[in-house]
Amino acid sequence: MFKRMSALLWLRLQIIFSNKSILLQILMPFAFVYFYKYLLDTQGNGGEQQALALLAICLPFSLVMAVGNPITVILSEEKEKRNLRTLLMSGVKGYEYLASTLVLPFFLTLIIMGTVPLILGISIDNLLNYSVIILLTSIVIILLYLFLGLVTRSQVEAQIISIPAMLLVAFLPMVANLDKSVAKVVDYSFMGLFTEYVTKWEGFSWGETIQTSLSLVSWVILLIICNFLVIAKKNRI
Repeated sequence: MFKRMSALLWLRLQIIFSNKSILLQILMPFAFVYFYKYLLDTQGNGGEQQALALLAICLPFSLVMAVGNPITVILSEEKEKRNLRTLLMSGVKGYEYLASTLVLPFFLTLIIMGTVPLILGISIDNLLNYSVIILLTSIVIILLYLFLGLVTRSQVEAQIISIPAMLLVAFLPMVANLDKSVAKVVDYSFMGLFTEYVTKWEGFSWGETIQTSLSLVSWVILLIICNFLVIAKKNRI
């Protein structure tokens, strides 16, 4: 199992370093955050509220660009080259394939969730709340893009489908404050807990976010089941 996992991780790294578009997607969010930080500084620094507003924009966008999109590109490229079918026929288990796909995005998530607040100059008072919420939200984003990568048939199709998914993740926290009906929809989405967290920030309480917390956990369970069903179906083909 260890040898197969190592081989799969090596394959992922080779695809990333040989594909400049993936490298660009991983590095672009950091430049994006620095750019917005520069704009914030040139406007005289609007204080913590404006920095939090940028966090609500930059963090989801960074997770989608650097973590989510590369997953769909890698998986679709493997399917186009028939690497996925070869791996499954050579004895690689479905859970090994999924696990190897999640390792690198998980480490990128840790880097992003630590780097983005640092660039924006935001101090995290309750690190536990921040870590739990961002990690759970990131897991959903990773699983969503993993599912998209498994069901799409080509890189072009994967990139087309990933665009509306990127807009959905990046802009849901922004549109939540526009209308109560929209806010209700956001509460049931996988971005609901993150939206409540960045909106309330200092006054955030888990007791007031039971609904959004359960929604987020439900999304995690649903997407795990969907991904295993897809990979199990590919194993039978």
